[in-house]
Amino acid sequence: MKYRQHSGASVNKFRIGQAGKRTFTTLLAVLLVAGLAIATGADKHVRGIRQDTPPDVPTPVTPEKQDKKDPVPVKFVVYGDTRDGHAEHRKIVALILKQKPDFVLQTGDLVDEGKRASLWKIYDNITGPMRAQLPVYPARGNHDLGGPGYEARVTAPFTSGTKLHYSFDKANCHFIALAVDEVSAYGPKSAQYKWLISDLDAAKEKAQHIFVFFHVSPYSIGLHGSDLDVRRILSPVFKKYGVRLVFNGHDHNYYHTERGGINYVVTGGGGAPLYPCDPDKGALESDTYESVHHIVVCEVNGDLVSVTALRMNGSQLDRFSLHAPAATDKN
Repeated sequence: MKYRQHSGASVNKFRIGQAGKRTFTTLLAVLLVAGLAIATGADKHVRGIRQDTPPDVPTPVTPEKQDKKDPVPVKFVVYGDTRDGHAEHRKIVALILKQKPDFVLQTGDLVDEGKRASLWKIYDNITGPMRAQLPVYPARGNHDLGGPGYEARVTAPFTSGTKLHYSFDKANCHFIALAVDEVSAYGPKSAQYKWLISDLDAAKEKAQHIFVFFHVSPYSIGLHGSDLDVRRILSPVFKKYGVRLVFNGHDHNYYHTERGGINYVVTGGGGAPLYPCDPDKGALESDTYESVHHIVVCEVNGDLVSVTALRMNGSQLDRFSLHAPAATDKN
């Protein structure tokens, strides 16, 4: 078993197996750490090797000391690429509601063809129970293009931007949705890019955690693979402003990687037909991936962000945690 805890670009690893060479005090400390890893379900599926938890396991919650300045916890779910997988999408929505989140992020491709009103009606029917209870914040995918369907579904309140790129705050967290959908301009001369820089400038002064979500991924090992233009243009911006997590879709699988101190998660398992994972497309040895329908559950308590990916049957696919860097690290 390996427990990986992220703090900025650093990774702390605890291993068991050399107890005979340790003093009694050190051995006791190691055993306590190992016990904590077992109790919190900190198993990790690395390059095809996974340790499953039983189906329908509730999302693990790790008790941690909350930030004294902002003790309000935040819980949200991220998923994407539902398209025409209606039966799977219904199961995903039921799993989301079971987690009792405060709100939901969707990484794009809500429907298979954005110009078809009939598909938007099906989407409304499937997500209706969820949207009646929770704010749902989508990002536009390439399949959502054509007609007013997508923008009509951006109904949750936001504080800056447009229905295509916008931001909002929850407790000590700042969230940014971008339109990276194979059509919208996002380069340095674009209005979206200039808005993004302005928004990040304001957010870095008040938010402890910054999360960004959009459709096309800068790091992916699915059918589409990594978009190198997105990586070249946006990843340096995320690093400069201390973005904590970036969520994407487009490839219909799960992929988690850490690059340049930023965790990138492809969560495209919301119902659409699955794509295989190809580690030869640039996966690192420490990456986690699986071709499976799933959701990602995030819990924020003060400076701690705990992330758990759940398969559609409720079993645990991945789990990792991040701590906010010190204020000086953002400069």
